[in-house]
Amino acid sequence: MAKPGKYAPNKCLETLLDMDKSAAAAHLPVPPVPARKTVPGQGFEFSNLSYSVIKKQKKDGEWVKKDVYLLNDISGQAVRGEVMAIMGPSGAGKSTFLDALAGRIARGSLEGSVRLNGKPVTTSYMKMISSYVMQDDQLFPMLTGGKEKTS
Repeated sequence: MAKPGKYAPNKCLETLLDMDKSAAAAHLPVPPVPARKTVPGQGFEFSNLSYSVIKKQKKDGEWVKKDVYLLNDISGQAVRGEVMAIMGPSGAGKSTFLDALAGRIARGSLEGSVRLNGKPVTTSYMKMISSYVMQDDQLFPMLTGGKEKTS
């Protein structure tokens, strides 16, 4: 096993988890993940994605309209051959972000750009080259996981 505190590329998941556990047990800091440089025009890029909705709220007995940002200036890149994870707590905007990338948000209300290999991606092209299953479209809340697989 590699020494805790040393970054060792190309390790299997179990080895990395063991390193993390041993570092936590020894109260050593977990090694940082090295920053990856983006390569413009390569892979799937999204830049300055922002999405706001108008929220009505009552203030001092009057209804006031206010812009609320569900996505605010999000940029990143998924490079070919790599796996990208979108993680965060409940309500953080993960599904909204995926909706934006998949073209399921009206373009007029979404700001920013989505590009594939440097070329702008249209909603129709995105639907042709990718698949997207919304999180609650296919599952029935009254079924268990095992029953869901067999139904």
